[in-house]
Parts: sequence; structure tokens; C-alpha cells
Amino acid sequence: MRGVKMKYKIIGLVMLFLGLCCTQVPAASVRDRVLSDVTISGTEQEVVIHVSFNFPVRYLRHYPLEFGKELNIQLDPIVAGGDELAGLKKRESFSAPDDNPAGLVRVDYEGSDLIKPTVRIQLDRNRNYDVRQGEDFRSLMVVLSREDGGEADAVGEIAPRAAVTTDQWEPGMLSAQRQEELQSQGEAAMAAKEYMRAILIYTELLDAPDPEVREFAQFELATAREYKEHLAHARAEYRNYIETYPDGRYVDQARARLKALMGDRPIWLGTTEDIAAEGPREYEYFGGISVYYDRDESMYEDGEDVENLSSLTTGFDATWRTRSDKFAAEAVAIGSYEWSFLDDRDDLTRVNRLYVDLKDAGETLFTRLGRQSSSKGGVLTRFDGAQIGYRLMEKVGVNLVAGFPVNLPYDDLETDKYFYGANLDLGRFADHWDFNTYIINQMADDVEDRRAVGGEARYVGRSASLYSLLDFDVLYDEVSVFLVTGNYMLPNDKTRFTVLADFRGVPLLSTSNALIGQASPSLEELEESIGEDELRRLAEDRTLDSSFATVGVSQILTDNLQLAGDVSWSKIDGAPASGGVEAFESTGDEFYYFLQLIGSGLIKSGDISSIGVRYADTQYRDVYSFTVNSRYPFHADLSLSPRMRVDYRENKILTGDQWRFLPGLRVEYRFGRNWRFEIDGEYRYADKELEGIADGKDGYAVSLGFRYDF
Repeated sequence: MRGVKMKYKIIGLVMLFLGLCCTQVPAASVRDRVLSDVTISGTEQEVVIHVSFNFPVRYLRHYPLEFGKELNIQLDPIVAGGDELAGLKKRESFSAPDDNPAGLVRVDYEGSDLIKPTVRIQLDRNRNYDVRQGEDFRSLMVVLSREDGGEADAVGEIAPRAAVTTDQWEPGMLSAQRQEELQSQGEAAMAAKEYMRAILIYTELLDAPDPEVREFAQFELATAREYKEHLAHARAEYRNYIETYPDGRYVDQARARLKALMGDRPIWLGTTEDIAAEGPREYEYFGGISVYYDRDESMYEDGEDVENLSSLTTGFDATWRTRSDKFAAEAVAIGSYEWSFLDDRDDLTRVNRLYVDLKDAGETLFTRLGRQSSSKGGVLTRFDGAQIGYRLMEKVGVNLVAGFPVNLPYDDLETDKYFYGANLDLGRFADHWDFNTYIINQMADDVEDRRAVGGEARYVGRSASLYSLLDFDVLYDEVSVFLVTGNYMLPNDKTRFTVLADFRGVPLLSTSNALIGQASPSLEELEESIGEDELRRLAEDRTLDSSFATVGVSQILTDNLQLAGDVSWSKIDGAPASGGVEAFESTGDEFYYFLQLIGSGLIKSGDISSIGVRYADTQYRDVYSFTVNSRYPFHADLSLSPRMRVDYRENKILTGDQWRFLPGLRVEYRFGRNWRFEIDGEYRYADKELEGIADGKDGYAVSLGFRYDF
């Protein structure tokens, strides 16, 4: 056993040493969002962290496997519009409310990982967990058992105390005079918000001779526990009250509070009289503010230095939620302001999300109004508009959507292009299957831009999952998108296979594509000059047929090591010359081969290391890549993330070959729970400048800043 541990330490030291000169694309403040939401729910047995995305994603693998304070989940985005694709290389964070039952500190999205996009879950302490594909294929689920997914008192669910009944009370347990004194002291302690003192007083009052006083003490003890944020104890005391006094004066309030706590959201902390009059309410708010300076510069062989980026970006994200026994409401605001120091680049104000969401308590009727994103019902982009949904019956829901597409988050409201549609949610069937089917129509400059019907099918099981999407454009009588993806875990629970086949038009087929390469400012004017038939032909010519397929496998070698690899194929068909636009030559068949070794806890608990090799056989060049990535926690507040990437480019058409080295380092320091400071640097070195390579021979990028979570 000692020899095995020494072997892991040697492997870990080697992987860390190789990553000492590593790279990490600099952190960026909030821009195009990938993460949609992070919520926490639970039952008596488990707590579930739901990480939601703005488009469907495919779970690939996670590490460490079952236990730790920091969990890394690799994923693949399987449906994304052009703006989301551009934002996949960003870094994003979601803060969590304090004292949440999962012990969640924050969720980070690391899109700049040179291997695969990664979601990092930071917990307040080491816990056991399981990771699953979200049932809607737009989320990931991290499941923690109540034993170690509970509050920070680390006791899990508290066994209810045996209550004292009238028959069990004996003289001498508590005198009548002492009972009156404690009642007065308990009321004073609650009024002064001295909840720890109140807990001690009401615990003693459980031995009171008066049964009504004992009942009141039991309820107030649960309330004081809740106000003190001893949530596991509070749940136990509320259960004890309900079981002991099923027809008690406060039983309805106790059930409502217990239900709210089992939903793992803080509830509105009013007085007993307020709650009796108004019913239970709950609310929470959280978010973050970030400030980052980003700089990127390229250096050429002729001595010319070019500043690609120099800006100060302030990001803001906030979520506010409230809930009563009749309705639930949520308001979300996410955006940023980028102040550019370059003369040829404008300052940008980005509004990524700005909406209000309302639903009834039974989630039968819901509506969302404002700037938002959707990836179902035929809506594949960000938009300004509204969604309204109504659940007709248990397995059937109807949704209406309408709005104005927003290509970029700094775009203003544009009313020249709009869409409207309807879709049905169907499921769940046979405990695993869900479906959505839709029809959608889009207009641009009073010209029919897109009219599509389609749907998606989803299957989620413990060992397998499947997602499929079909979008058919009725105007053009063509399939716009068809994809199918899935994964399967062998019975040994160590080998997972993944597949993906994706066929679509790039950009998504629409009449607006006819404007590509044209001087005309609108579709309406272009149609007047060339006619409807020619307009549609140009749109089809500018829409390229893209095909992509991949097969992958992950193998768990030991509790500390995983091996993963995949083989991918892609092709973009050519397009003819038309409308003054030159012909586009097909890329031909391109192949990609990838292999990665992942280690966790090799030197100390919490460290992560990976080594990856990649070979790309493309139309213009062969590229051989080697990457090393390490994350080493020196202590609870300080971590280093070194990374190295080495590329060898062997050109097939242009002259010359090239070696590229990209070392870098990110240092992260946390001050308390709310403050995080980062500095991230990268240096790009190439042995020579090549024809057709636009990023210069050498270059560097740096980012530094902070984030405050509230």
C-alpha cells in the first residue's frame, strides 16, 4: 500500500513539474453567458445542485470521482448559436447564497481549458457526491447525501427528540413558577433576536407542566433554531412538533416552514403572528461584482507591436427570488461595461440577461419577460421578448414565445426582425423519456425569414442518456439541424462511451443569410431589386452544410486516475459563386484525435493534473499538440494553476512549419468567502512567423482583477 501511494506521488510530481510553465487564457469578466442558473433543491435523503446552461450540454466525465472539496466536470456543448459559440472560451462564475444546505461556495465555468470546457464546483468542505446528466439536457446535477450534504454543523439530519406528553410529566420536572419565568424570558429573547438564548430557554420549557406551554415551546424552539440558521436542527424540531401535535395550533405553520426548508431556500423570518396572517414567504438574493483589466499584444518579426486588447471591464450579476404559498418570482440582471483604452475600439455596455420570471406555487402557469435566452421550441438564440407556459395536465404543457432576436449582448432593441411560436412539453413517459415539439415563424424587414417545425427527444437513465433534435424549415423544404448524442456506462461503472452526430446549416438557414456579401441594407430592398426567387437562392448559397461526428471513451483506471480519448470527423461543404460573392471551397474530410490522462489527489487532497495529446489532420495543416494542466492548492485560500501547450504545425499548402509554445500561470487568492483575487498571464512564442498566420510570431496576454460575491 505504501508503494502504491509513493507511485501516485511520483506521478503527481511529474505532472505538476511539466505544468510549471503552463498557460491559461486570461480570465475575462462577464460577456456572453454560458451559465444560465445555479439552484439547490433537496429531499430528506439528498441535496442536489443544479447547474443550468443556455443551451444543451453533454456530460463527459468528472474528477475526483466520489469525494472532495472541489469537483471538476468536463462537458461538450451540443447545441449553440453563433453568439454562444463565440463565448465558450470565456470564464464565468456564479456565487451561492451563504449557509445553503449543499455547502456550495461557487460555480466556475472554465471555457478556456485547452482540453474540454470544465465546470468547477467549489464546496465548503470535503463531501461525497455523484454527478448526473440533467434531465432536460441543459443542466448538470451534483447529488450530495444528507449525511454530508447538510449544514456546516456537520451532523446531517438531527434525530427528533422524544416529546414529553401530559401523562409522562411528573411533579418536580419544572415548577409552575419556573415555567412562568421561562415564558417571559423566552419572549424577551426572541424579541431581542438572542436566538441562542431562546433555544436554551425553550429546550428547558419542554418539561413544563402545562401541555399548551410545552406545545408552544416546541414550536418556538424550531423557530429559534431556524432564525439561528441551525437548519438541520430546525427541520428536526418542526417534524417533532408535527408528529407530537398533529392537530396543534401551529401545525399548519410548522408544515409550511418544514416544506420551505426541505426546498432548501431561506424563508421570510417574520413573527408568528405575521406568518399566521399572511402565510409563509421566502426570499433570497445573491450575485457578484467583478473588475478585470485585460491586455493582449502581438509582436511581429519586423519589430511591430500590435495591441489587440487593452480594457477595464466591470461585470455585474444579481439574482433575486421570492416565494409564497401562492406564487414564486425571480429577477435576474447580468451585464458588464468594457472601457477600452484603444483608439480604434469603442466602449461596450453589455446586457446579457435582464428579465423577470413569475410562476404560481404549483408551477402550472409561468411567464418570463425581458432579455433572455432559450434553446428549445425552435428558439436558438438570445432575444428580447416573452415566454408564457401553462401545464394542461400532468404530462402536457403548452408554451408561447415571441420576441426580437439579439445577436450580440451590446445590441440595442431591434424591431425589424421578430419571431413568434408555440411548443409543447410532453413527458415524463416510462420514467425516462421527455419530448418537445414546436412551430416557429420569423420575419425580417417584412420578409419571411424562417418558418420551422421540429422537436427534441430526451432519455435520461442511471447508466445511459440520449438527446436528439430535428429542425425542418418549411419555407425552404430543408432540414436545418439534425443531431443525436448519447452516452452509455458499462455495468462495471468504469467505462463510459459517448457519441455525437451533428448536421446543420452554418449559419442557421434563414432568408437573412442572403444579405451576406451584399451592399443592400435590408431584405426588403434586396427582394425588390432581385425578386423573391433569387433572394431565396442567395440565402441557400450562403448557408453552408456542416457535418460533425465524434466517438469517445472514458476509462477509470484507479480512484485517482482516468484515461479519456475520442476520434472526431468534420466537413463543411462548398458553396457556388453567386450575387457577387466568391465560391467557397469545401474543407474536405478533417479528422481529430485526442487522448487525455487525468489525475486527482496525487500529491495532496484537492490537486488536479492532466496531460493531453491531440492530432488534427485538416485541409491546410497537420497540427500536433501537447498540453499539461495543473491546479495545486497551497492552502484553503491560495491556489496555482500552471499550464503548458506545445504545438507543431506542418503546413500542407502554405510554406514552412512552425513550433509554438504557450506557457502561462494563474494565481487565485480568496479572502474570506466573498472576495476572490486573480492574476493570469500567458506568453505566446513561435520559432518563426508563417505566411497566413495572423497572430504574429510572439505575444502575451495578461488579466488581473477581483470578484466580490454577495
